[in-house]
Formats: sequence, C-alpha cells, structure tokens
Amino acid sequence: MHFCLLQLVVLSVITLSAVDEVHVPVHRQPPSLFFSGEAEQQLCLAIQCGDVSWMQSLLAAGADPNAVGRHGMTPLFWSYLHLQESSFRFLLSVGCDVTVPVSLPPELWPDRRQMDYCEGDSILLFVARDARTVSWMLAALPYANGVRSRNERTGVDVVQAYMSRWIDNRWRPDVAEEFVKAGIDLNALDNRGESVAVLALSHSWYDAVLWFLEHGTSPDTYNREHWQLIHHVAMEYRVIQGRLKAFPESQQEWEASDRKRAWEQLVRHLRERGYPLTEALIDLERRQQLVDELPYLVWRRLQRDDRYCGENGGEFREYVKRRFPEDHPYATWLPPEERK
Repeated sequence: MHFCLLQLVVLSVITLSAVDEVHVPVHRQPPSLFFSGEAEQQLCLAIQCGDVSWMQSLLAAGADPNAVGRHGMTPLFWSYLHLQESSFRFLLSVGCDVTVPVSLPPELWPDRRQMDYCEGDSILLFVARDARTVSWMLAALPYANGVRSRNERTGVDVVQAYMSRWIDNRWRPDVAEEFVKAGIDLNALDNRGESVAVLALSHSWYDAVLWFLEHGTSPDTYNREHWQLIHHVAMEYRVIQGRLKAFPESQQEWEASDRKRAWEQLVRHLRERGYPLTEALIDLERRQQLVDELPYLVWRRLQRDDRYCGENGGEFREYVKRRFPEDHPYATWLPPEERK
C-alpha cells in the first residue's frame, strides 16, 4: 500500500509542476482537484491502487464513499477512470450512487482512447457504453433499483448507452435479460424520440429489434419527425434492396443468411401487430406532401389511435390543442382508454 501511495504522490507532484492543471486530462489529475476533504482524497488514492483493505479502513475512519466533488466527481467514477474493478465493486457493495451526472469542463475531457466521454452521463452510462466494462455494468444494474439514470441533455439511458453505435459491440441477449431483471424501462425514448428498438435497427441487428418488441418495447411511439419504428424498418428495406441491386452477387448469400431470416421474422411480427411494411413504404414516398395543409406524417398521425403514445405523446397533444380550435375533431378526440 505504501509503495503504491508513494508512486501516486510523486506522480501528482510531477504532473502539477510540469504543466498547468487546465491542460491535464481528468485521469491524470490528483484527487485534490475534485475533493476538498483529506479523507476523500486518501480514499481516491486507495481506489486508484485497487486496495480494498485500505478503502475499508478509510471508510471506518469517516471517509464518505458517496462524496460528490467538483464537476460531479465521485469515488465510484474515480474507480472507473483508473479501471480498478475491485474498487468499483466494493464501492457498489457499500451503496454508492450510480446515477450522479458528471460534467467536466473541456480542459479536463479525457482522451478518446481512454474513454468515450459524454457530458452529463452518470457512471452507469459510462460503464454501459464502454466495451471494456460490460461486466461492471452488469454488476451495477442491481444497484440502480430500476432508475433509468437518464442523461438529461441527450435523453440516453443505460440500455441506449449499451447499444451505442460508438462502441464495437455485438448483440447479446444475455445482457438484455439483465436490463429486464433490473426493471429498466425498455420503452424509454431519447431526446430525438427514438426507442432502443430503433437504435438496434441502426446496427442492422434485426434479431435484437424483435427481442425488444417481444419484451415490452412498443412499436407505437413516434420520434420528433413523426416516424414510427415501421418507418425505420421501411428505410432499412430500401437500403437492403439498394445493396442487392448494386451487388447482385450477394443475393445468394443474403437468401441463405440468418440475418434474412431474422429480417423476415421482424417484418412479420410488425405486420401482425398492425404495422405492414407496404404502408410504411407509401408513407415514406408521401412524407414531403401536404394533406389538409398539414405535413403528411402529421396528418397520418392524427388519423391513428396511437397518436399520443409514448413519452412525447403529451407534447403532440399540446401541439394539437394549440394548432386547432377547441371544438375541432382533432382537438376533441380522446384516446380509447380515456373514453367513457
């Protein structure tokens, strides 16, 4: 322990004397930049060493494992910065909050080779987004108690962070099952109004889209452009057909692939739930048109019983109230569940 501490102290002194702190990324900063209390500074050094016994003695002496320092820094986040999984798991076991948002100033942003930093993420989202720390995320999920730990700036939650396109990841239904066990909301939408099913589709993970639909993700919700999942599927269909047309030699491989079978199952599932691909393709063709002086997709939404579905359904309802007279049929319409 003492040798590790000496190394850390020397490194901190050299770092601060060699370069102004504003030019040093977060993982090379000393704990004192974030925590004013000496006990919490010592705790960070113990965390950085991965010395659980030292951490236990510091907690017994009064160090606060849930301390929130400058820029949202916490001991739990400190363990992730230094990739100390044993420290991370110990801090989880003593009840550390996994939902505290981190907001670093630009001069402290980490190198992208070290981590994928996203302003306002909590530690739960950081370990979900990082391909190196999937096991950390799985360890943290039971401590989330169903809390979405949503980034208020981006709307991204833990499932969407895990499914992020910025990491080299693959579809793992075993991990998805853990989201269900933890009570994570699979119907959460990001700030664009997109569901995790749409994110899975962006990876062309057709089996993942179907899995989410079968485990509670709704196809009814709309994004900010009034697209539903089926419209994204229709756009994917265009991409598939365009690729096969451009590379006809790939047709045989596609026909024999598991991906094609998963695609057909997804399209069939949506059709059986009232979302036929053929109608969605027509919607895409007409989306630039006006109907009754309304953009086509807005008009289409107003014809449907699911028009107010999802987290942003209330916003669309308010738009309808502002847009039309109070006695207009669109303004007086009620969802089936609200009718007497």
